Amino acid sequence: MMLARLTAKPEGKLAKQLCKVVLDHFDTQYSRELGEAWSAARDILTSPSCWQHAVLLNRFNYPFELEKDLHFKGYHTLFQGSLPYYPKSLKCYLSRIPHRIPSERHQIGNLKKYYLLNAASLLPVLALELRDGEKVLDLCAAPGGKSIALLQCACPGSVLFFQLSTTFQCPSVPGAFKISGGET
Repeated sequence: MMLARLTAKPEGKLAKQLCKVVLDHFDTQYSRELGEAWSAARDILTSPSCWQHAVLLNRFNYPFELEKDLHFKGYHTLFQGSLPYYPKSLKCYLSRIPHRIPSERHQIGNLKKYYLLNAASLLPVLALELRDGEKVLDLCAAPGGKSIALLQCACPGSVLFFQLSTTFQCPSVPGAFKISGGET
């Protein structure tokens, strides 16, 4: 999580500023852990408009035309370099220019082609480095981006358990899993 300081803007509104001490610590720590991939991750993390509206393709049902359309609109893959472990089934696109793709409505009997989510939801998924047949217990499933990304990485034999305190907390999560072909 990036820490921010609030400062007064001339119009009287508060604006966020990155805390240099924290950013320096992140640079030291994550340069060691991620190598060259850290600079790309850092650029994205310090530009919230780039990661707050990511498009995660549904590996079970997306047309290749959708991927072409995202490239045409200026979207690029989340990590353009390679990471030590990055599942090929995880196709997430971001745009450097603020642009929102409309969310897909749930249609009974049809799988969604993509999900809109905060790209930060993918970081814990990548950190887990899931392998065939592993089980995951997600005790903090709301608002659902992480759990949806876990489903995109799931291999035959993998199991995902998730917990929501109430369906009111995030009514879209159970619906998202039905759309992925899972059971709630």
